[in-house]
Amino acid sequence: MKLSDAELRDVIDELQDAWREHGDADLLHQPAARRDRPFTSEDVARVAIVHGWARHLHETAKAVVLLLDNGMTNAALPLVRQMYECALSAVWVVQSQEQHGVRAIISEHVRTRRAFAREAEKAESPTFRESAGEIADVEARDDLASNDNARQFRDICLDLTPAGVDAYIYYRVMSSYSHASLAVSDLYYKEADRDSGSLPYRLPEATAAIPADSLLYFVAISLVWGARAYAYTSRDQTHRSIIRRLARTLEVNSEIQLSAHYRRRHAKTRTASK
Repeated sequence: MKLSDAELRDVIDELQDAWREHGDADLLHQPAARRDRPFTSEDVARVAIVHGWARHLHETAKAVVLLLDNGMTNAALPLVRQMYECALSAVWVVQSQEQHGVRAIISEHVRTRRAFAREAEKAESPTFRESAGEIADVEARDDLASNDNARQFRDICLDLTPAGVDAYIYYRVMSSYSHASLAVSDLYYKEADRDSGSLPYRLPEATAAIPADSLLYFVAISLVWGARAYAYTSRDQTHRSIIRRLARTLEVNSEIQLSAHYRRRHAKTRTASK
C-alpha cells in the first residue's frame, strides 16, 4: 500500500521524535557480531561511526523536509542519496563479522586522505602545498587487514539482504542527479526533435527528477535503517519497537542482514588463507 505524502511525513516525524528520545544513550554495547567480547579501539570506532552516521541522517532529514516544503525537489535529491548511503553503510558496519567492516571503512578513509595530501602537494596555491603535510590520517597502517572493501557502494549493497543489486540501482538513479550530468541539465528542457536543428524548449520550471513523495519514502526508510543500526549498540527495546512498527507501516524490513553473497565471500577468503 502506497503511503500518502501526509502519512510519510507523519512516519518521519515519529522517527525523529523517537531519535530525540532514544538516540543518545549513555551506555552503548557491542552489536551481536561482537557480543560478550571486550571493547577494543576498533569496537569504539565502529560504534562511533554508526552513531555519527545515524545522527547525520536525522539532521539531514530536517533539511530535506525543509527543501521539499519549499518545492525544491531536485535540490533535496542529493541529500536523500547521502542519507540512503549512510543508512545502508551503517547497517553493513554494525552487522559485519569480527572487525572486517570497520577496518574497511578506516582503510578507505586513509586511502582518500592520502590521495588528498598528494593532490595538495601538487597544487598551484602555496597555501595548499604548505598545508599538505598537516592533513590528518594519511599514515599507512599495517593493522587494517580485512576481507571487506568499502571503496564501492555496490559491494556494500551486495553484502546485505534485503538490499543487493536493487538497492544499488536506486542509489545509481539518485547519483545520476547528484553530479554535473546531462541528466541534471535535461531537467530544465523539453526534448526537441533531433532533426529540427533547433534548441530544446526551455521549461519555465525544472522537471522533478524523482517525485517528492518518493523522496519522502527514501527519507523514511533511511531513518529506519540508520536508527536500527544504532539500536544494535544501544539495546533500547522501546526504540527498537518503534522502529519495527514504523518499518511495518512502510512495508520494509527493519532487520537488514548480511547476505549469502557476503557469507560465501568470507568463507572463500577463509579457505584460501588456510
